[in-house]
This record gives sequence, structure tokens and C-alpha cells, in this order.
Amino acid sequence: MSQLTSDCLNEIFEYLEDDRFTLYSCILVNRLWCESSVRIFWRDLWNYNTSNFSTLIACLPIESQEFLNENGIIISTSKALIFNYVSFCKVLLINRIHDMVGKLLRK
Repeated sequence: MSQLTSDCLNEIFEYLEDDRFTLYSCILVNRLWCESSVRIFWRDLWNYNTSNFSTLIACLPIESQEFLNENGIIISTSKALIFNYVSFCKVLLINRIHDMVGKLLRK
């Protein structure tokens, strides 16, 4: 069976940008599909859910994570990161981050 090239996959996945369920399914197919679709999936993380916040925290430098922990902000970041997800983000809304941090601090 012949395999699609990453360029072809990229073109296909661009059409799925607004279909988060299908795009997430593409991430789970195999490594090539994952590498091609994950950057589109994470492009605008606000389209998906707020649980991505812990992944963003895991992308912070260790010093920043330790600073949060020292100040009583405990966020589980036990999962190993496969990609630098922050580098894929093209939309980062300060107001939403402020709201998420506020919700986190209220807990």
C-alpha cells in the first residue's frame, strides 16, 4: 500500500482545522499522521477545551513550574511531552489566559 507524503497530509488536514474530532482522530492513526495533524490541532487551542492549560504549563521552563508550585499553584504535569505544543499555537488570547488562571486560583 502506498503512503501519502507529509505534504499531501498537511493539505488534507488543513481542511479539517475546524473539525476537532476528526483532526484528533488523525493524531491517533500513526506517527506520520500525528506529526502532520498535531500542529493544526494546537494552532488555536481555544477551539478545543481548557484542559490544554495543563499541557501549556508543562511546556513552561522548570524554573517557572517550580515558581508556581512554591506559590501554591499545583498543576499536574506528570505526562511527558512529545512535541513543543506552544510552538504550534498561533492564537493566544490574554483575556482567556487571565480567566483560566483566575479559575485555577479560586480552586
